[in-house]
Amino acid sequence: MIDETQQDFAADYVLGSLDAPAAGAFEAAMEADAELRVFVDELRAAAAALAHAAPPVLLPPGLRERVLAGVRGEAEAAPVQGSQSVPRRAAPLGFLPWAVAAGFAITTAALWLERDELSKQVSDLRGEALALRTRDALAKVKIATLAAQNEAYAKGVAVVVWDAEKQQGIVKLANFPSIAAGRDYQLWIIDPKYPQPVSAGVVPVGADGIARVAFTPEHLIRSAEKFAISIERAGGAPVPGGPIVLLGD
Repeated sequence: MIDETQQDFAADYVLGSLDAPAAGAFEAAMEADAELRVFVDELRAAAAALAHAAPPVLLPPGLRERVLAGVRGEAEAAPVQGSQSVPRRAAPLGFLPWAVAAGFAITTAALWLERDELSKQVSDLRGEALALRTRDALAKVKIATLAAQNEAYAKGVAVVVWDAEKQQGIVKLANFPSIAAGRDYQLWIIDPKYPQPVSAGVVPVGADGIARVAFTPEHLIRSAEKFAISIERAGGAPVPGGPIVLLGD
């Protein structure tokens, strides 16, 4: 079981914020722990997939370092002891683990959406980076990045994080087009147990093209094989009837 300290250092390692000695010690710990390697790979994959979902915009020099330094605040890492251990850090905040995963994934991509959104994205980065300090992040969740099914949504970013044990999840959207009056985006879970996708509710998207919604599906989900977002009538539909605009597993 990956403990909260390893999760903290894994997040910092993927973000590139560990100094050389700490990074080397963490890499040695990964060599000795297959589960930790998988955890880091999942973090890296989620970040990489979304970081390229929108055209890059050059950020001011040193911005990332200043933001992460502010997030770390007063807590400093203790020296790594041995090749299989990671030092303790400040106590994690009380965010839900599946919210942490979603925050990490969407923030990585969202920083590059629009130059005039920079100040808002910096604020979001700080909040989501703080959430990375929660225990059990990514340990029991599934992350799905949804791919556009037509050109109109090619620049959209959609991440679903699903906790099968809690039967709860979070969907986060960014850079989404406005929807026609009388219509809603609706999230679906595709489980082979059911003949039709299971509704996870409507996803209201703001004028800025961003949404963050916690959801609980209408039926017990045994295997969340895929997630989809469709356009349905206002308030949602019992089964998908409108076009599927994003799909992913």
